[in-house]
Amino acid sequence: MRCGKESAVSADDDFLDQLASPRFCERLFAHLPDVVFCLKDRERRYRAANQAFAERLGIDHPRKLLGRVADEFFPEHLAAAYREQDLQVLESGRELADRLELVTNRNGTLGWYLATKVPLHDAKGRVVGLASISRDLGEPSESDTEFAGVARTVAFIQKHLDEDLRPADLAAKAKLSPAQLDRRMRKVFMLTTSQFIRKARIGVAAEWLTTTSTPVAEIALACGYGDQTAFTRQFRATVGMPPAAYREHTRRHV
Repeated sequence: MRCGKESAVSADDDFLDQLASPRFCERLFAHLPDVVFCLKDRERRYRAANQAFAERLGIDHPRKLLGRVADEFFPEHLAAAYREQDLQVLESGRELADRLELVTNRNGTLGWYLATKVPLHDAKGRVVGLASISRDLGEPSESDTEFAGVARTVAFIQKHLDEDLRPADLAAKAKLSPAQLDRRMRKVFMLTTSQFIRKARIGVAAEWLTTTSTPVAEIALACGYGDQTAFTRQFRATVGMPPAAYREHTRRHV
């Protein structure tokens, strides 16, 4: 007779083996229009996707994605960033959680998304693919009661991007603990305080790169980075290309 944790694990396995359709996740994500979902195999080919993913790409049905790869649908810089992320998950077997991304939408606007990718294993523990979700962060409503509680913090961040913004200091200004401020920021923006600071800095930097000829080094300092190298590293991690390449890319596609 089995008992304890071993028995519970076995029961979970038996339950999953009884499911008639392992694709139940597709049905669930079909009801979340602000969440993009997909499954990929080891060759990074789409094996499942929801309608929200198809609509983000301007495709009428997700089945048109199946068997194809991101390179066929996304701009080169985004496809390269997704390829790098996918390979990291597939080769390491570790997930990428809450990766903040700045994406150029099909209509030319900038959109902020929070992405998570997790490895999928077979019965022998081998990584055979990955599952990915990307959540549209949207914009908070000023009528939100929680927004009123963090509005001053947000305004301070936006006005002092060139300064050393520490979440603990911002929490103290708001007369909150760092954990309390994080909870409120997450409720309104679905971001931690640190993620919001990064979003604000990269967003302003992207706008300057697109609309001005200000040198990258000056933009880095104006957005609170100690040097151009640190700025370039974080910009590339968020947008998928270095600042100078992003400037050139956006000007070619205006």
